[in-house]
Amino acid sequence: MNKITKKICALFFSAGLIGNISAQSAVEALMLTDNDLIGTARFVGMGGAFTSLGGDISSLSQNPAGIGIYRTNEVATTLTISPQSTRVNNLPGNVGSNKTRVYFDNLGFVGTFHLGDMALRNINFGVAYNSRKNFARNYRVNYQSLNGSLSNAIAGLCSDNPNNLLTSNGAYDNGAPWLDILAYDNFLIAYSPDATVSNNKYYGLFSEGSTSGSGYLDVRENGYNNEYTFNFGGNISDRVFFGIGVGVIDLKYELISEYGEYLNGTTGETEIDGTLYPITSSNYSLYNELVLDGTGVNFKAGLIAYITNSWRIGAAIHTPTYYSVRRSAYGDIINDYIYTENGLDTKAQSNSGTPTSTNHFSLRTPLRFMIGTSYQFGYKAIVSADYEYTAYSKMKLSDDNGYEQTYAYDNDDIRNYLKNTHTVRIGAEYRITPQLSARAGYSFTSSPVSDKWLENRAYVPTSGTLPSYSLGRTKNNYSVGLGYRFRYVYIDAAYQHRRVSDEVMAYSAIPDKKISGSESARLITKNNNIILTFGVKF
Repeated sequence: MNKITKKICALFFSAGLIGNISAQSAVEALMLTDNDLIGTARFVGMGGAFTSLGGDISSLSQNPAGIGIYRTNEVATTLTISPQSTRVNNLPGNVGSNKTRVYFDNLGFVGTFHLGDMALRNINFGVAYNSRKNFARNYRVNYQSLNGSLSNAIAGLCSDNPNNLLTSNGAYDNGAPWLDILAYDNFLIAYSPDATVSNNKYYGLFSEGSTSGSGYLDVRENGYNNEYTFNFGGNISDRVFFGIGVGVIDLKYELISEYGEYLNGTTGETEIDGTLYPITSSNYSLYNELVLDGTGVNFKAGLIAYITNSWRIGAAIHTPTYYSVRRSAYGDIINDYIYTENGLDTKAQSNSGTPTSTNHFSLRTPLRFMIGTSYQFGYKAIVSADYEYTAYSKMKLSDDNGYEQTYAYDNDDIRNYLKNTHTVRIGAEYRITPQLSARAGYSFTSSPVSDKWLENRAYVPTSGTLPSYSLGRTKNNYSVGLGYRFRYVYIDAAYQHRRVSDEVMAYSAIPDKKISGSESARLITKNNNIILTFGVKF
């Protein structure tokens, strides 16, 4: 690439125009819909198995019929101390990350109105803030010996000719992906007019048998998914309890990532004054920033009923959350490389970036349905169990005008590669004395991702210039807790061990073109949470 063309390309990069760096993906939609077992100490201590129990501030976000259980007014708040560790447990040379954070996870109020001896015994209303997801997480994956390169994956997907990649028409009118543009502009990919390299017009830096190197992926995530619930419900003859609710979601997700490779024996080329020179080594990094900021609304309805004086059942349905999201993204590449000219090695550097682009999109999250049952052994003990079904394959992306065809390929990915999940929650409480109770619970959630994606047997599209992604496997939560009741005040504490397994890829394989992806890193995130709740009944 000559200097004049490089300057023209840089000029268009700095113009601030919006290219398809702002695309969405099924992976991004899945990340936004994720939620964790978070709530009051009693709720978490019993594994969140409250669909048929109710009577807890956190249960208002689960089964709104739980508000009908209340007999008195109540206000409660929760603080969580959350030590977190992340570990890559299947690749050598990786060290973990540890961080302790403090969260304000819950605040709520329930008011009750008694109606006497009517069939409708009381009407209750409640407002609550509940955290659904804390996105904070840092991790690093080291790849000690590469068997491929991101540059080869980019080359395998690149279809435009060099003229399109280096002009404004290519970047915007013809829809050339920004990652292709950055890779070509910084000599990660080179053009092969005779298409002799793996039948592709472009080829990357890595050649099997002659190229060696190492790499890394560094990711820092932050943000939250918080819900503000407004519930109304009642009690019919102390046998049937009903509730409806509206949830308003406040969402923010921030990501900073860097993927880099150190390659020797490369196959790239650089162009100086119209002459091509071979690149023999390359030390490049791809840097990305991503911010997602949005609001959403959902609706909930539920019932709880006594079958006998000791046995009750419950059910609730959550409509999809309808999100409006603002997406802001930026990416750049720096390449420190060595090329050979007249038998001499020369060091050089190339660097260019995208504009910081912004767009808006809409997301319809999965429908959720849950059922539960519980049994009370006099005044001494309670056991409870829940099942929840979440229809991830029914999610939909659309533009801010509601037009789904804009994201037709992404919606096809959602339908073909995301699965509906199953969550099981069990919990128990034993009253040691009239004031002191002990609790234990467990919950499990299956993976929402198909085996084809988890096992790298199908290409995983990502957004903009961000090729890396993580796919959730399973979630396990183990918890124990204690609670003490005074006349009007209660204090609860719980310990929760959360273990989340994710599959992390620096970039996807492209099986149809026989291009391998990065090594798959099994990332284990563990949180050992201490949860404290203080409440007042009046």
